[in-house]
Amino acid sequence: MPPSGAEPRIVVLSPAIGVILRDLGLAPRIVGRHGFDLALPKSIPVCGDQSGLDYEAMVRVRPTDILMEEGAGGVPARLTELAAQNGWSVRAFPMLTLDDIRDCTRRVALTFGRDAVPILSRMDAAWSPRDNLYQGRVLLLAAVDPPSALGPGSFHDQVLQRLGGVPAITDGSPYITLDAEDVLRLSPDAILLILPRPPDAPARAAPVSAGDLVTLLRRVGTLDIPAVRDHRIALIDDPLAHTPSTAMIGLADEVARILRGWR
Repeated sequence: MPPSGAEPRIVVLSPAIGVILRDLGLAPRIVGRHGFDLALPKSIPVCGDQSGLDYEAMVRVRPTDILMEEGAGGVPARLTELAAQNGWSVRAFPMLTLDDIRDCTRRVALTFGRDAVPILSRMDAAWSPRDNLYQGRVLLLAAVDPPSALGPGSFHDQVLQRLGGVPAITDGSPYITLDAEDVLRLSPDAILLILPRPPDAPARAAPVSAGDLVTLLRRVGTLDIPAVRDHRIALIDDPLAHTPSTAMIGLADEVARILRGWR
């Protein structure tokens, strides 16, 4: 934290944590962002992206706090060195599961004096069992060429299961590349496509038609599987649909709406 009475100056090196900060009302305190950020004003200077950190930019914006995702390599040594020289506080958070998202939100709110109770309560309600849900086996796809499934351990799979839905894939990794034969063997009862549109693209004015959804599936749309025969295919294209953050509250509500519609 900054000295008593001083306002924090936050560099957030994670698009996901950027969404959490925004939803906690902390966007005005952000002085540096990730280059692929989807939620914060573009006027905020970029201080890093997937290719690396921009230490000169960080020095220029004079942060008090730097927030980032916890990676396999830990906090970069150069960032640790600069933080010690400049009095920056560096915090790294795991962001792989729904519990990680909740814990990050709680800790960030506590650090910067925000009331986390309302948003944590919304998370708990959104990620809880719902009634009247479709109980067929749902295949979650993050891409169609090739088909790429969101499997066990992914926060999308966790959303589906916490709501009370039934995943078509019960073994494997969080992200699984399939081929058409794999999908045919799985024979899912329903397919939920999670394909975020570009952040500057407008929301669709009308639902995607059943025929367009089959076309969107490409090769998978030609397979003789229950999901295609019964037209149980849906699309979520929210720009933040792959961002492990408070955006998963809205995603859970949308998944529940789709599952109820399939009954």
